[in-house]
Amino acid sequence: MWSKMKIQGVVLAGILAMGMGASQSNAQDLGSRAYVHSVGGWDLIEVKDATDSVLGFWGIPRVPVEVGNIRRLWFEALPNNDWDVWAFEPVAISAKVQSLIQAGATSASLQFLMSQESMNADTAINLDVDGGVEGLVIKGFISGDPLADAAGALADPDPMIDLLADVGYPIAPGMTDLMVDGTAGANVDMNPATKVTLDCLRSLDSSCGDCVCTRTELPPTYSVWTVYEFTEQGRLRCEYSRTESHLYWDEGFFADNCEDCTDGSADSPLPYIIIQQTTDYWYDLTSCPETPLFDF
Repeated sequence: MWSKMKIQGVVLAGILAMGMGASQSNAQDLGSRAYVHSVGGWDLIEVKDATDSVLGFWGIPRVPVEVGNIRRLWFEALPNNDWDVWAFEPVAISAKVQSLIQAGATSASLQFLMSQESMNADTAINLDVDGGVEGLVIKGFISGDPLADAAGALADPDPMIDLLADVGYPIAPGMTDLMVDGTAGANVDMNPATKVTLDCLRSLDSSCGDCVCTRTELPPTYSVWTVYEFTEQGRLRCEYSRTESHLYWDEGFFADNCEDCTDGSADSPLPYIIIQQTTDYWYDLTSCPETPLFDF
């Protein structure tokens, strides 16, 4: 028997272990490098397949969002440099990871996506609340929303977008303004300049746009699991924790102010650490195994 994992990234790791047959920890099957691009107020995590083609970008906001706002985005790369953009609730991430597994996403990409979600879970609130915001996104709004063209017609849509964000309207603060700007009446799904940036990032170019900061990460390393053993109500509770250590460097320009974001380098990368935690419950064991049921 196993419980719901405590940290969102670890929840997804469990799904990945089941869906892809991953049974070992550490980074044997993680590719050489992973990338996250800061664009507008969002981080776009690159997801690739086994041929090194970009399937899309998973978007996590770097700006405050409320329940009712768009809180996750999937920028799906289509043939002929087209894009579909989809809104998701944080509680739907598990299902999305399953679909990405079926679409051929690499273990490396999904492990990286999960690590970024784990970092976000440390500061975000209400991730377990389903705001019901989902669907195709056109011009930064859920498809069919009449406010998309109204916002696009404004010389500066930012004040309107900010107001809608504050009242929990289904838009993506920090991204909707980039997508809708100047699109009123135009037969396009997003601002052309935003599409150019996405096309460039898709081509694996390291310098896309004036205000894009790209983080490069090396495969993570893991400590051994520490296990804490408890007995409660006739069952064994096994709590596990370990550290996931990353090395990274930043290049490009901050999305917020277009100033140089360079920090660290390939020769001198910077560290950060994520604490992974999970709990297993057992009715037929008297002592905890050294590793959890899913040792990701």
